[in-house]
Amino acid sequence: MSQWLVTQGDNQFSVEGLDELEELARRGDLSAGDMIQPPGTSEWIYVSEVDELRSILDARGDVDVDISSYRGAAAGVALASVLALGLLTLVVIGGGAIFYLAQQLPRGDERLLGEGGLAFSEMILTEEGSGLWGEPDKNAAMAQALPKDSVLELVAKRGDWYRARSKSGQEGWLPEDHVIPMYQLGGEDVKEEYDPLYNPDRYVEVINARWMQLPSDDPRDDELSKVTNFEFMMKNTSIYPMTGLVIQATIKDAKGHELETVEIPIDGLLPAEGRTMVGTLKAEERRRPDPDAEPEEDLAMTTFSFKEMAKDDPDLQLRWVSGVEVEMQTEDDDFTNAEIDIIELRAVPDEEASQVVRREE
Repeated sequence: MSQWLVTQGDNQFSVEGLDELEELARRGDLSAGDMIQPPGTSEWIYVSEVDELRSILDARGDVDVDISSYRGAAAGVALASVLALGLLTLVVIGGGAIFYLAQQLPRGDERLLGEGGLAFSEMILTEEGSGLWGEPDKNAAMAQALPKDSVLELVAKRGDWYRARSKSGQEGWLPEDHVIPMYQLGGEDVKEEYDPLYNPDRYVEVINARWMQLPSDDPRDDELSKVTNFEFMMKNTSIYPMTGLVIQATIKDAKGHELETVEIPIDGLLPAEGRTMVGTLKAEERRRPDPDAEPEEDLAMTTFSFKEMAKDDPDLQLRWVSGVEVEMQTEDDDFTNAEIDIIELRAVPDEEASQVVRREE
């Protein structure tokens, strides 16, 4: 049977034959805006362009994709240029045809091919009525509605949401299944290289975590305080440094019931293919504080970045402590278990990872 490729958001999979595609469409697992690559070709087309699938979508009442506006533009592309390059895939977006490098590219050979292209760190919005939410929650208010086929720049990932930036500079959140990441249109080498940008949480883990509930500040009080010190090491297996880390501390009682969760932003970098502990730079104490000045706060950050900072100011070592102190608000003092989870992260692409793949003029 003939193998078809299907791209949905940042997920790509293969199916064995048109019959299987038709079954997916009947079940509602294919939509008009999904993209497929027929067997034996390098061309990506919308699901609705296949007659057998279009009839199923029509019966379901799925919103069709209007392709009439760009057929003329696509026909005007010089086929000789396509055949000469041998590496280009046609992706039809909105009112024009854009070519992207779609086969394996040697590292360091992602040349600029003219004007008006997209980077692998950009995404195309495929969902009607979507946009940027103020929070990674569909119940939250939408900060900016965007037309389908809008180009967005990837900023970070949190669960199954991407933080993205529109061309107007607005930042917000959108579900990962509402976009097609550009790296999905590359070959296997490209996908492997750029996957950490879109799925940084797959490449970072918490190791050697431990915690301790601190005693009360009152020497006359034998009870423990509600302040817990978390010490842990982060391991990054990707080729890119990571930043924008947000962790979630969860405490549970002896029966495993969740008592409280606290989100903790961590400043600094996680080195590429490396490890780092996390600590706290204590706020500087001032003898005569300005009553109108904002109070300085403790800063949780990676040990890797702190050491770089301390090279220029060795006195910072006096304010550095290992681990991150978190004051829990729960009324239940009987917690016996604590966990650390990664909930938000961003990979930092190098210059090569940010190269733009442009349309041949």
